[in-house]
Amino acid sequence: MARVLIYKDFFRTGRGADRATAALANTMAQRGHEVHVLTQQSAKIPFSVTFDEGITCHAVPMRKRPFARVLNKLLLTSAFGEAVLQHLFPGMDLVKTYSCALQARVKAIAPEIVIAAGSNECVDLLLAGALPMPVIMMFHVYPPECFRKDKFRRASRLRRVLPLVAESQVLLPSHCEALRSYANVPVTAIGNGIAWPAEERLPPFETREKTLVYIAYFTKDKNHSDLLKAFALVEAPGWELHLYGSGTPEWEARLKTLAETLNLGDRVRFMGVTQAARPILLRAGICAYPSKVEGFGLALAEAMWCGLPCVGFADAPGVNELLVHEANGLLAEPTPEAFAAQLQRLIDNAQLREHLGEVAARTARRTWSQAANVQQWDDLLARHLREKPAQLSPDVAQNPVGTENEHPEKA
Repeated sequence: MARVLIYKDFFRTGRGADRATAALANTMAQRGHEVHVLTQQSAKIPFSVTFDEGITCHAVPMRKRPFARVLNKLLLTSAFGEAVLQHLFPGMDLVKTYSCALQARVKAIAPEIVIAAGSNECVDLLLAGALPMPVIMMFHVYPPECFRKDKFRRASRLRRVLPLVAESQVLLPSHCEALRSYANVPVTAIGNGIAWPAEERLPPFETREKTLVYIAYFTKDKNHSDLLKAFALVEAPGWELHLYGSGTPEWEARLKTLAETLNLGDRVRFMGVTQAARPILLRAGICAYPSKVEGFGLALAEAMWCGLPCVGFADAPGVNELLVHEANGLLAEPTPEAFAAQLQRLIDNAQLREHLGEVAARTARRTWSQAANVQQWDDLLARHLREKPAQLSPDVAQNPVGTENEHPEKA
């Protein structure tokens, strides 16, 4: 068994990345690993997830430096600005300074292996240079999202530190090549795990409520607006749309205003954040999942696990790999009208709802169980604990050659 450190900046929203990281930590601890969790989050702010008692949590909060924050925001929008910050104001580089403090704590904890729970976390850990132990990076998102042109600071620094990573973990097989188009790094695909009982029977179909559910944080990419527009087009007497989640006050107000503008009235209910998704999904009738892009779509996989027929967009990465059209769910072309048409099919056809829900549950329980997930993680950790590859500093590291699951001991 290994001494494992997992670093995630915050656990405060209850989103998929929070839950998936906590589930991984808990399962590793249950398997006998000594697990430490490191965050930026002050002990005064409660976690949005629960960790097993055997897990040790540590915090290294980032110092509040308002002037430095403004300077970073102004300069880290271009390569020239980044060079100015690096060479003229190195002490004002917030992430570099924080990375030094973070590395000091990591070395004090002395893990055998470190897991960075995302791209921002990877930069936090490695911008100050290589660590003396292997670092595994998790991609909770579709990898190209980390390299978007409108995210210069994130993309530039991620490219610098990726060569220091022993291996990257992505959530779906197609993401391996998607990542390699930006950085030629060792990569393996391990999906999110669901720890719910796989042998649990689905509730009798006739007991399900006439509700469409969507559990998602309120952001542009989660695309609640297209869902509201689609639901306004559906003829569904007695059906309600239940939106679980939260966001900034501005986003919530915008969505509620849109619902009023579409004359949806009490057909749409904003349910707030839930910590008990499973009973909600086991009662509901349909899962509407209009997200534009997902790393994996944990909330979608959980809905499938609970036997819900699901509708997503055919062009949405991380949705169109979980849902196979007409097999375990329905996919729509990227318009509210097309999404509404697929919802209408399900509402009008009880047999189709039942059939797709049953197939979705079999797919999810066979493919995304937590037991299978953590075994893949055990294999990944064991491989790097044996290898412990040498690493270079960000300024001199060369991109290593890596291919999906190309490891001699697994050939």
